[in-house]
Order: sequence, then structure tokens, then C-alpha cells
Amino acid sequence: MQQDMTGRPLTGRMVLFMLLAFFGVVIGVNLVMLRLASSTFSGQGDKNAYVAGLSHNRALAAAREQDRRGWKVDASLERVAPGRSLVSVVRSDAGAFANVEVVARFEHPASGSMDRSVTLEPAGANAWRASLDLPAGAWDFVIEMRSRGEVVFVSRDRVVASDGKVGRDG
Repeated sequence: MQQDMTGRPLTGRMVLFMLLAFFGVVIGVNLVMLRLASSTFSGQGDKNAYVAGLSHNRALAAAREQDRRGWKVDASLERVAPGRSLVSVVRSDAGAFANVEVVARFEHPASGSMDRSVTLEPAGANAWRASLDLPAGAWDFVIEMRSRGEVVFVSRDRVVASDGKVGRDG
């Protein structure tokens, strides 16, 4: 028994319109996503990447000099209240630099507008402390020590701060 199939036959013109509609939707969605992505992130990680690239050899020399000094620095981040943290830095060696200024920076991995910085106050021999408002989340914890305007020590570590605990990531 044969059944009569009613409906429109599939023609070449109909297949062409279906393909054009499909790819039109795909291209349209891609253009919307491209616009949204480019309007929220410039793609430039450093404000002046070219100059940073040129100074790479100086950064390597400074890192070798820092390693040669052999400083041992212990840093801690203690949550004292929700949103409030205490930063402590202790240098356990007898380094040659006097009058060292210590700055702790907390750089947000996703947005530079959330970065925090605090200058630590001396808290004894080779020890510094400060407190700051630090929202919960992941942060790049940067310690920078300067003596007479020259950076003599830099350390960078990823920390995760939450109102329940503070820990290292990785």
C-alpha cells in the first residue's frame, strides 16, 4: 500500500535558504560575541608592553642580584575581620641594607581597578606590619623592598583570601 506524501517538496532553492539562514545565525552570534569581548577587555596585559619587553634583561639582572643576596623573607596574611587583613613581613637574615621601605601590593588577577597597596610600618628588627581592607578572592601578593629608591627585593605569590581562611593557591 502506497501513501501519498503531501507537503512541499525539498528543492535546491529551499536548501540554499536553509544554509544561508544557518550560517547567517552563526556569523551573527560570532559578531555579537566579538563585540562584547572587545568592549570589555582590550587584550593588552601591560600598559606599555614594548618598554616592558626592552627592560627584560634588566629584570633578569635584578633577579640574579636578589638571589645573590640570599635574603630569606617570610610573609603572612591574617584575616582579622571580614574584609580586613593584617600583613606581616619578616626578613630572617641579617641583610646589609638599612632603612628598608616595604610595600605590599595585592593585585587582582582579573581587574587592575581592584588592586590594593599598603606601605608596611617597622615592627621590630627586620619586621614590618600593616592592615588593609582586602575583599575575599584570589590575589597576586607582591612584596617589594626598597632601599634609597632602589628595589632590593621582590616576591610574588598567589593567595586566596576568604572570610573563613587565607591560603596559598598552588
